[in-house]
Amino acid sequence: MLFARLFVSLQIAMEKIRIDVVGLHHWDVRDCYQEYAAKAVGKQLVLQPDPENVKDAYAVSVREGSLDVGYVAVPDLDVVHQALKGAGKQRLRGIVVESNPKPPVLTVEVEVERIDWGYEPFDDSVYKGWHYDGLSLVPRELKKMNDVTGDLMDALMEEDAQNGDTLLKLTRELLDSNLYDPSREMTRARYQLERLLSARPEPDLQAAAHQLRHQKGLVMSHANRKQVARFLFLEYPQKLRKRGLEECHYTYDNRLDELEEQLRAFPYQLYDKFLSDPVDFLREVYYKHVPRRHLFLLLSGIVLMILKGRVEIRRWGREGDTEPIEQIQSLASKMSPTERERAIKESIKELLEKNDKNGKPIVAYKSQWAGILSVLQFEFGVECDDLRALCSMMNDWGFGRESKFKCYCDYDSVVKSSTYATRHFKEWRGKGRPAHKRQVLAATELRVILRKKVGYGKEYKR
Repeated sequence: MLFARLFVSLQIAMEKIRIDVVGLHHWDVRDCYQEYAAKAVGKQLVLQPDPENVKDAYAVSVREGSLDVGYVAVPDLDVVHQALKGAGKQRLRGIVVESNPKPPVLTVEVEVERIDWGYEPFDDSVYKGWHYDGLSLVPRELKKMNDVTGDLMDALMEEDAQNGDTLLKLTRELLDSNLYDPSREMTRARYQLERLLSARPEPDLQAAAHQLRHQKGLVMSHANRKQVARFLFLEYPQKLRKRGLEECHYTYDNRLDELEEQLRAFPYQLYDKFLSDPVDFLREVYYKHVPRRHLFLLLSGIVLMILKGRVEIRRWGREGDTEPIEQIQSLASKMSPTERERAIKESIKELLEKNDKNGKPIVAYKSQWAGILSVLQFEFGVECDDLRALCSMMNDWGFGRESKFKCYCDYDSVVKSSTYATRHFKEWRGKGRPAHKRQVLAATELRVILRKKVGYGKEYKR
């Protein structure tokens, strides 16, 4: 009798969790993944952590015997690690209870003795010391989604839960937008909401739970990442530009270099990965389990850099689309040709009048105009047919022989250093020579001044 009571109590203590398995088309069943998924219900699978995974140290692999099937979907990693911790096990076993062949997502039901819901599997020490103190530019859509998620979670957990119609309205609102937030907190919320909705008696809410479960497996599909990347990095900045962002905010123009340094210091080189490919960047964010508050600071900085024309994106998705990149490049605030020319003239004038820390002129030799002309041509789009025509333009702008400047633009002096004038800053040679140092000094000082007055310039193409 005692044994029977103990067995019953153990039965009551057991908890059932449902886990999504994705990535079937990458592993041992890749050549027949749709057929495998179609016949998967009833199969017993093993869920085992894969800490050596280079993409995600918290990844959990899924196998059938010696056959690698896929991986646990990222939104479910929390509960798998919490179940392993609570049960004191190295791996879990479960039965496939549901299958969606296109695209392939398996749902595995696992019974565990205990789940340690308070266990935090992710290590956030990597973010210690990182900060970003630029403009906060969180899309309202993401804030609204967070509010809807919180409202729905509260309503489902109340003892006297709201009626099904209200819950269904909130759920549908969430289903329409939840894919836009790849933060760690939202992945956790997706799992908890699916669990709570599944326990409801209303068929509509159970159907919504099924839809949410299916979405969890697809949240980082390539098609969805392209959609989210377009929203975050193109549509949202366009909205800000139309609203006249710089008319109602401090522009941060004098701190862009500093803010960019902060972004480049973000853990896992995620800002550099954004510049490499904004679509793949979202997958990296997801696999690194970035907390919401850090992610939103990173996204704010990225949007600011887009608006300031400080990003040079190299690729957009696996197809290498160019249209989104071109639209993003066109978003930067632009001066009229007249305003731009005036700002460039003011920058050159400021350079010619500027002294170094010892009180000596930055431009002390007419030959340094070679470095000045290089920056104007290759980084700020001042174009002429040849060096003589370019020097003639500088004369027309008030920097020639008839000007007040001792080191005026003189073609005979510039042509002697034509290897500097006709090459981009990055291609100069001669490090260590005094003449080289003078050219570098003039060019770097002018770039700093121009970036403050004109912006980042134009993309360099060799």
